[in-house]
Amino acid sequence: MKTILLFFVALITTNLFAQKTFFENLEDHGDNITYLEYGSIGKLNDGTTYAQGSGEEVKIKIRRHQNIPCGLEILSVSEDGEQSVKYWQDMTKQTYIDLINYPLTSINFHNGYYEGYVAIGNYVFFLKDFKSKTEFGEIRRVYVLKGTTPDGVEPVKKKKKKFGKFLNKVKNVALNTTSEEDYTKAPEYKALMSQDNKKMITDYLVAMKAKEAAHTTTAKEEADLELVKAEGKKYAAYIKSKNDAYWQSPEGQKTLRGWKLADEHKASCPKTAESCGSPFH
Repeated sequence: MKTILLFFVALITTNLFAQKTFFENLEDHGDNITYLEYGSIGKLNDGTTYAQGSGEEVKIKIRRHQNIPCGLEILSVSEDGEQSVKYWQDMTKQTYIDLINYPLTSINFHNGYYEGYVAIGNYVFFLKDFKSKTEFGEIRRVYVLKGTTPDGVEPVKKKKKKFGKFLNKVKNVALNTTSEEDYTKAPEYKALMSQDNKKMITDYLVAMKAKEAAHTTTAKEEADLELVKAEGKKYAAYIKSKNDAYWQSPEGQKTLRGWKLADEHKASCPKTAESCGSPFH
């Protein structure tokens, strides 16, 4: 009986410590890797699971301060390869961002909106309506590593340059009359639909919470977190000083006087506050 119990404990321990942190999961794939973006996951009346969106290609990169991970950014990629930030979270720019279970970060979390990002293997989930470190309400967006299939990962094939490339391109334009490909046929989409995503995320968050509870934070880990938080407070103070300077300037004072006049007019206007949209009538 003792042998069986020890084996059971060892199995649980091994499973817990096999879980990787948010940033480890991203680092495994590198900083210039393509993901496919899908929208919220839901169910049809017949119980079939589906994801909205069309699988737009994006890049996901880790944001760092003095080589310390402090957030992430998701970038759109134009047809000519130009990248632009689509979504981002950064503790050095947003004091309401938190790294849950740091240093064994499981959620890149927004304390104001109770939403955040979770990375598991080839998937990055954007979750809404968190109730606790392990409970959430909705999968709002999903990012699937390009090349993911229901059976694992296949390397993304590089296009080979061939003689007559221009002629082939002209031929393809002439032959391909369909407007868009069916994104539900993509192996990445099929991989996403082949699993119970909510259960996978919940199991991961529970395991990471237990892993964090068993971890003793080192002095360096505490110092790194304080360094990132201090940078966030410094940036917040900078923004506040800029805002204060504007409101105290002639232009800012003029804006405030205009708002005050508008409020006074609405208070005495025979129209309702909702229907009165101008202080000048």
